[in-house]
Amino acid sequence: MRIKPTFRKLIFSNQLNEDLGHDVLHHQWQNVKDIWNNNLNPSSNAIGIERVLKLILILSQFIFPGIYIRALFGSKGKLYKHIGVEIHVFLKLIISILILSLGGYITSEGSFSFFKFWAFYMIFETVFYTGNLLFSEDVFAKPHSHKRNLILIIVDYITLNLDFAIIFLMCNSLKTTIEVNGESVIKIIDNARDAIYFSFISSLTIGYGDITPTESGRNLLIFHSLVILLFGVLFINFYLSRINNSAPN
Repeated sequence: MRIKPTFRKLIFSNQLNEDLGHDVLHHQWQNVKDIWNNNLNPSSNAIGIERVLKLILILSQFIFPGIYIRALFGSKGKLYKHIGVEIHVFLKLIISILILSLGGYITSEGSFSFFKFWAFYMIFETVFYTGNLLFSEDVFAKPHSHKRNLILIIVDYITLNLDFAIIFLMCNSLKTTIEVNGESVIKIIDNARDAIYFSFISSLTIGYGDITPTESGRNLLIFHSLVILLFGVLFINFYLSRINNSAPN
């Protein structure tokens, strides 16, 4: 049976995992101490609000599962750590799709508040991790591959919008107008397809007016817009870093 060697070559190509282990948790805690003690490069030593923000963002990673998944895989080497990151990113996407596939069940009175908690939890994980990439990039290792990072950013963007669709649904935050016996009647959106449609359309700053937020949904939409704006800044930062790295010395 050559399944294992074939699978390994599919994932890692011909790269050897020479690093016997990478203590992700220790490295993350060392980052915290380096920021606290100003042990970074002089140009990277922050002061004031930037310093406080860096510490909050770095420490926030300990309350989300991503760092522990990276630590689990990283114990076998850096290449495995990269695979752990990819598994985590795609697992979030799959779980969000599965929740939305439940359709109207998640909007029923007996639906689990776990779904709403999960969506908010994953959104905040993405927000804090994105903030780390933007404000604490000096303590992160250089990306293994820019193309790989771009793929992960796109997947995170899709997952983010799906998570917001879950919240829009469960909070009854969207409405539309339908015709009933010749009269216009406001109907609360209760299906995943319309919620996903609204989430993606809003993230692209396109508004057709066919679906609109309710009074309570406006606050969620503001939060959604701010998070997408943060993602836009991350993408621009990614693009500029790619240009800088490819520029001749």
